[in-house]
Amino acid sequence: MVVVDDLGTADPLGLGGLLIDAYRVEQLLRQGGMADPHLLETLLAASLAGLQYYAASGELQLPAEYRLAFRELGLAIGLHAVRLMGEAVNRDPIQPSFMTDGVRLRLRKQMQYVPVGEKIESFWRTPEHRRSLTWSEHRDINEVMLATSLVPEGFLVLPSLY
Repeated sequence: MVVVDDLGTADPLGLGGLLIDAYRVEQLLRQGGMADPHLLETLLAASLAGLQYYAASGELQLPAEYRLAFRELGLAIGLHAVRLMGEAVNRDPIQPSFMTDGVRLRLRKQMQYVPVGEKIESFWRTPEHRRSLTWSEHRDINEVMLATSLVPEGFLVLPSLY
């Protein structure tokens, strides 16, 4: 159903999904519940290219009327996943075998984009921005995505398999 070699996107919601998936794969690998460690690197590679493009696109400079909060907040949630992966790597003195040089390099590069997620959250927390038509037209999903972004661990952290 999915061509694993062609996961790239510059869409913020799609990027968030790739980053969330990468974190879930990383957690499953750490718990010994998954056999394909190459999927983690594939997801990180696909999302890194999209992040670089999206960050340079200037979309986050637009006024609220031209932005879709739920899509941007999806990216913010994904960037929380990057932060949590980075914290796990820094916390673990002995790196597991799936944490290859390629995975560490991509993760280090993606950590540079964590402030983009903070910028997105800050923008949509501003009451004036939430008075825009694009916010009110999608209020239900926007509120869920903002709440998830503000408390991401409840959504991102998988329960232990053991």
